[in-house]
Amino acid sequence: MIETLLRRTLENLWSYLPVLLVALFVSNVIQSRRSARVMDYFLHGRVRETLVAVSLTGLLTPGPLAAYLPVLKALRKLGFRLSLIAAFITSQTLVGPGRLFMEVSYFGAWFFAYRVVASFAIALAVGAIYALLERRGMAWEGAERS
Repeated sequence: MIETLLRRTLENLWSYLPVLLVALFVSNVIQSRRSARVMDYFLHGRVRETLVAVSLTGLLTPGPLAAYLPVLKALRKLGFRLSLIAAFITSQTLVGPGRLFMEVSYFGAWFFAYRVVASFAIALAVGAIYALLERRGMAWEGAERS
């Protein structure tokens, strides 16, 4: 039984690997060519609007979180709010386009759709709670300095 599960998982991985590679390439191109207006929106926009945008971005970014941590740290040094980083990390780690192919084949499309909606709501909640804590001055000293 375990052999069958492993074989099916590897077959699924192999089938969506080209799509994942293209998505990673496109994501890196988009990240390297961000406009000043987009950056200004994320750095100085209203928290409610940017939480939605950042959470959606996290849902749509392929690949492991480790690939995005250096970018997030650089954005933090530019003034990116920690609440937005928390929302992105939460969203990105709960769902990603790479999981679509595996989860749909194992559990069905409705399962994945419901999980995406729930994960998006969780990411928004994490970002909103963190923003509330930031406003009340409860941010950690080390996070503010790094």
